[in-house]
Amino acid sequence: MKAWFLAFFVALSFLVSVPASAQKLRIGVGLSKPPYIIKETNSGAELDILRRALDIAGYELVPVYLPMKRVLYGLNNGDLDGGITLRPDIPIKGYLSGSMITYQNFAISRADENLTLDNLNALSNLQVLGFQNAKLLLGLNFANAVKDNDRYSEMANQKLQVKMLLAGRVQVVISDFRIFLHFKNEIEKMSGGNTGVIFHALFPPTLYHAGFKSEEVRDNFDKALETLKESGEYDQILARYITPGDDVGIRRSISR
Repeated sequence: MKAWFLAFFVALSFLVSVPASAQKLRIGVGLSKPPYIIKETNSGAELDILRRALDIAGYELVPVYLPMKRVLYGLNNGDLDGGITLRPDIPIKGYLSGSMITYQNFAISRADENLTLDNLNALSNLQVLGFQNAKLLLGLNFANAVKDNDRYSEMANQKLQVKMLLAGRVQVVISDFRIFLHFKNEIEKMSGGNTGVIFHALFPPTLYHAGFKSEEVRDNFDKALETLKESGEYDQILARYITPGDDVGIRRSISR
């Protein structure tokens, strides 16, 4: 009898001492978009922030790589527990978090072009290459500025977009600065080049959010995200995905 009680209490103490496993959340994260989402390594600035905030909140991230249309579909029909890179103007069946990450787009030109771009209308007569759906995503003023420009085009492959600017095949590209610098550094590491570029601050920042089908999960995530920002770890994660010093001129450009 004593042996039975001893075995019972040992088993009970073991169960109490083992923490419950974290709830797994299937989150739609889009497709690879370095340095924000890097499918090959299951990492990236945006993905690392999401994972760390969920970890602080007591959840385990299960990233689901899908095109954004399917992320929205999965979130709205309940197949996914959440999604990221969401904007408030796109309605979802769920609960939107606070601002999770900021993208900052620029008009970027080669320094040797000596272009002066003080406003969006300056793009109307230049050879401009935007990212896919830039006219839809960057607002009516930008769309109007390039609508009659026969030399405006868009491209889904943002690495090729950077290559074309560096090779002088276009005068201006429209890109988020982290995406541009990621591919510029990657290309020039292979080529040994170092082309000077100018970042023209013509666009406001774009704030992106996470969305969850559970209000409780959203609330817990928001608290964890705030903790991540206040601790300084949020900025440390972002800094891992940009070469030190690369964004000095960009900060200057934004502050003008």
